[in-house]
Amino acid sequence: MQEKEKSAGKGQKNSWFRGLQSEFKKIVWTDRDTLVKQTVAVVVITVILGVLISVMDAGILEIINLLMK
Repeated sequence: MQEKEKSAGKGQKNSWFRGLQSEFKKIVWTDRDTLVKQTVAVVVITVILGVLISVMDAGILEIINLLMK
């Protein structure tokens, strides 16, 4: 009984890996130039938003400190 379950499990694993392999073949990978441009854009936007949030936080903190005096 256990051997049947083991062989059924192996068949399911093989089928799953074959399906996974066929799905990976369908992926269209971007070229290196596009990947670099998009990565730079994400990093620049992240830095800009980080600075903006930091400035807003400092400004709000100063306003609250002035109101508390």
